[in-house]
Amino acid sequence: MEKINRDNGCLFVIRGSHKGVLEQHDYPDWENGVNKMYHGVRGYDGVPKTMLSMEKGDTVFFHPILLHGSGANRTQYYRKAISCHFASSECDYIDVKGTTQENIAKEVEEIAVTKGIEGLNFKDIWKFRSRLVRGVEINL
Repeated sequence: MEKINRDNGCLFVIRGSHKGVLEQHDYPDWENGVNKMYHGVRGYDGVPKTMLSMEKGDTVFFHPILLHGSGANRTQYYRKAISCHFASSECDYIDVKGTTQENIAKEVEEIAVTKGIEGLNFKDIWKFRSRLVRGVEINL
């Protein structure tokens, strides 16, 4: 890992946004486009952001609906980071059909097919990709 700052596109968060609702995610309208699965929430360009510059080995935990993202890497070097999502194994998967997340679910299903994983829906793909870290496996 390495030091992450504004120059190489550190993570940013919008304070207090975890108290809101899950916002519609979509691809940003950027001049050169974005990487596959790089979704964002539109309409927050002018809102103050808290930049999270971090040293090697630093870790940040945050609520899943906290609005967050990362800036452009304006250096000639790679930005290396690890992202993990944690949830209690007692959580239930929800059907996202008809919700603001349906477009992402369809895209995940399409990518799974390109990886040779056919016939699984969004819920089943997340179950397949999940790993129990500690405790008893219940739903995940």
